[in-house]
Amino acid sequence: MANRADAPHALVNPLLLRLIRTARWFLPPSARANLRDQLFRWLDLRWNIAPGLSARISSYGDWLIYNEIFVAREYDRALAIALDFAARENSPIHIVDFGANVGFFTMRAVQELRRAEMAGRDFTITAVEANAGCAEDFRTRIFGENGLSDSVTLAQGLIGERSGTAPFYENSLFQHGGYRRVDLSYIDLSALLAATPRIDLLKCDIEGAELLLLENYPDLFHKTRVAIFEFHPYLCDVERCRRLLEEYGLTRQEMFRTSRDTSIYAVWREPETSGR
Repeated sequence: MANRADAPHALVNPLLLRLIRTARWFLPPSARANLRDQLFRWLDLRWNIAPGLSARISSYGDWLIYNEIFVAREYDRALAIALDFAARENSPIHIVDFGANVGFFTMRAVQELRRAEMAGRDFTITAVEANAGCAEDFRTRIFGENGLSDSVTLAQGLIGERSGTAPFYENSLFQHGGYRRVDLSYIDLSALLAATPRIDLLKCDIEGAELLLLENYPDLFHKTRVAIFEFHPYLCDVERCRRLLEEYGLTRQEMFRTSRDTSIYAVWREPETSGR
């Protein structure tokens, strides 16, 4: 089992990879996708990312998300700002993971919380995921394989409105893309986080529902110190999202990645007002 969190590719024989890449072009797309998924399951990629914490990749989708979080480290700047605020105090740290997927961001947060300067600090992570398959993978990884049920909780349902139900397509309220429709209930996030006096870091990747969240939950953002979003400009009004975040007191802003389809955007409070 490898110990480097930034090099899972080192676990795979280069010659085997070369043969696979050559052979796949002789197969139809559906067969290539099926073969790729079977290979990921056969390779059983696992490695230690911190003492007592291990990561597993079991699909191509896992591979992509792992690389965004652990290799490109797209959320690390926001994590660093949040933990810098928290390091000045002795109170428990609370992190929220909206759009938790299979748990890699939660793992990354725990990995950082186990650094020497943070070791021993009490923390809780509240995760929310709508996709039933991802939620089950999250439970397997975070609770089953890593034993984090004492500090991490997971709620399954939609994010955006405060109540009601809506059709959900694989990973989005808005992108149908031929995906099977499932009607799901919205989670009342204010009730879910009612006992949390302060959110040290809120991570949000909910495939276009960001504006719904911001419009319906000002109470959550008024008690948030640092937030980081993956915005989807073709699915929601990003400029309105940014204005609302500023209205809620998250006036410091930084863009980490931007493209036609997505951007990674972090906001945080001025240090003197962060304890709100």
